[in-house]
Amino acid sequence: MRKLKVQFHLHTRQDPYDYIRHSEKELIDEAARLNYDVLSITCHNVIIFNEDLKKYAEKKRILLIPGIEKSIRRRHVVILNATIDAQNIKNFDDLEKYRKKHPECFIIAAHPYYPGGISLKKRLERYISLFDAIEYCWYHSKKFNMYNKKAVKTAEKYGLPILATADCHMIKYLNYTYSLIEAGKDVHSIFDAIRKKKIEIVSHNLPWWKLLIIMPSLLLKSWIKRFTLAI
Repeated sequence: MRKLKVQFHLHTRQDPYDYIRHSEKELIDEAARLNYDVLSITCHNVIIFNEDLKKYAEKKRILLIPGIEKSIRRRHVVILNATIDAQNIKNFDDLEKYRKKHPECFIIAAHPYYPGGISLKKRLERYISLFDAIEYCWYHSKKFNMYNKKAVKTAEKYGLPILATADCHMIKYLNYTYSLIEAGKDVHSIFDAIRKKKIEIVSHNLPWWKLLIIMPSLLLKSWIKRFTLAI
């Protein structure tokens, strides 16, 4: 076995909620250039995985795993190795039923303590039995990292692994935060290794001024996209 370079939280221009410039194949191309082994494209509330993308990734020596970032009562949850019926999950009871029906899936608490109405916050511990891992978010600097530290503390409390992801909305930040997993290059081996915490987190601090620019810009562009779609 070797350490696989993985990204499990990625968005593309097919995302119905966020403004994204890059396509799926552009993302795969960049990931291949950066020597990634495993990816999961997790657009909001929709699975865009298909056989064409899977084969395209295989040609780049990348394992592409189906994924989705599901809004559950407006709170974001990443589901890996997801099936199409994951799109129908509406509440945490639905998520529990889905997990029982699909034990092959892997559920991550996305950016659980970051400000705003999309983070799990107290719901993370309330529904902790539904989660396989907790996300270490890319959006931080040396001094601004209290939300990731809280996520790490909760993970330690419940014996869950921490997974670093890019939550990639802009392709130039794809390589700022990722995970290295010691596993065979197949879904079962990867998920088993994560549960056994055979993980190395790689995460680079952003300059403080980038923090002030990036998120407001993303939120504004996404709001404009949603408003335009609603007209």
